[in-house]
Formats: sequence, C-alpha cells, structure tokens
Amino acid sequence: MALPKHSFTAWLILNNALMLKDQLAHIQISQDDLCCLCQLATEIHKHLIEECHFSKSLLQGTGLWLESDIDQKNALIAIARKRWSAIRKKLCIAAVLACWYMVWMQRNGARIHGSVTRPELVVQQIRSMIVSRFHECKPRVVCPKDRIWLCKVHLI
Repeated sequence: MALPKHSFTAWLILNNALMLKDQLAHIQISQDDLCCLCQLATEIHKHLIEECHFSKSLLQGTGLWLESDIDQKNALIAIARKRWSAIRKKLCIAAVLACWYMVWMQRNGARIHGSVTRPELVVQQIRSMIVSRFHECKPRVVCPKDRIWLCKVHLI
C-alpha cells in the first residue's frame, strides 16, 4: 500500500543510511549538527524519526486521523503485533512510511530553504497521499468491520 519512494526512504532510515548533519559535521561538510526541524538536538536517525517534535507531531496527527496509535517508538513492530485486519495494518504502515518520508522532505527543505511547513499542513498532505494510494490499491472485497473503520476515517 505504501508508495515506492516512501518505502525506499524507510529502507534508508531503518538501515541508518540517511546522510544527516551529524555525519556531515563529522566529515567537515556542515558547520553544525543541530536538527534542521527543531534546532534542539543533534540530528541523528533516532532523533529525527523518534524524538523530534516535528516528527512526533506528524505521527500523532496521522494516528488521530486513522484512529490508530502509530505515534510510538518502534511503530512498525507495534502495528505488526496489533490484532487488526490486514488492510488496516497495511494502511497504518503506509501512513508511518509517509510520515517518515515527509519528515525527510521537510528536513531537506529546512536545510536548503530555511523554512519548515506547519505539521498540520504536512499531515493534510500525508492524508491526501494515503487516500489517493488507497483508491489506487483498494481491495475488491472489504469485510463489514473494515468498511466501518474506512468510513470513519473517510477513506470510502
């Protein structure tokens, strides 16, 4: 259900392969190593994805929309362990990957342009991406319980 660019960014994140400011400062390409989004901590993978206020805001806002608690550490593992239907798990995983992708895009925008979009607007963009992707990939048959949840979160 996730977009390929979101999956690729997630792969980079899970393998600690993003070129962040702590690495750039270490090889003397960047002058500082502060997070571009919050300016409060060193920009490392753990901070950018789990601890940064901006990242937490995106996951929390998206989780509220999906009526799912995806804003916790190890979100992918937590979702996999839930007793949810396959479609709900796939949508929530796609939403987490979309959040990570948008954190990375906002981080790059902040690094290049010096500005960050408000989290509420980014959550709306994530929602739009997930809705579009769901309509491209939606299953032919949806059980009544899933149909109720999909109606609640305005996917159908």
